[in-house]
Amino acid sequence: MIVSHEHRFIFLKTRKTAGTSVEIALSGICGPNDIITPITPADEVLRADRRGPQNFASPPLVREATNHSPARKAREIVGEDVWRDYTKFTVERNPWDQVVSSYYWAARTMPEPPSFEVFVRRPRVAKLADTNARIYRIGGRLVADRVLRFESLSDELSSIWTDLGLPGTPDLPHAKSGVRPAVAYQDLYDEEARDIVADLFSAAITDFGYTF
Repeated sequence: MIVSHEHRFIFLKTRKTAGTSVEIALSGICGPNDIITPITPADEVLRADRRGPQNFASPPLVREATNHSPARKAREIVGEDVWRDYTKFTVERNPWDQVVSSYYWAARTMPEPPSFEVFVRRPRVAKLADTNARIYRIGGRLVADRVLRFESLSDELSSIWTDLGLPGTPDLPHAKSGVRPAVAYQDLYDEEARDIVADLFSAAITDFGYTF
């Protein structure tokens, strides 16, 4: 999560959507009074030449700002006036592809990873759907002003840069890369697994027109 008072925006960071890369890019144009939440030590290395974590603690904030703060909490942290007046944006991704990314990320630390078919049925996937929805929705209602597409992230982030009048151009690093093999996400699914993801992520699929 990043709150830039200098540039009047709030970045709401979803999971498995290149959010860390966006966060690092945005850190480079933040001012000394902006809120920047911590990321992993490995990712902080990528951010070493930009602003690091700052102004996220409580107190003085009413609640501590965290990496994936949900929208309701973010609104409480910044207050109603800032929440209303600042541009709020996030990133969303094709859910079937997102679940495959989550699978390989989880499997990297497992001595004996489950099959993908087993993984899809585990609570972790349902939690991913619920967590990401709450990051940019309140009571099921979309509250982000802009939802960038992971599939065209470089272009969409450039559009944000232009529309908000941000300095320079976005320098988007590739955080958390090199974990997933070069595989088409469709190849991992059977029909039942495809339908499970369709049900869990139905709001994102409907709102953003994603297809398998």
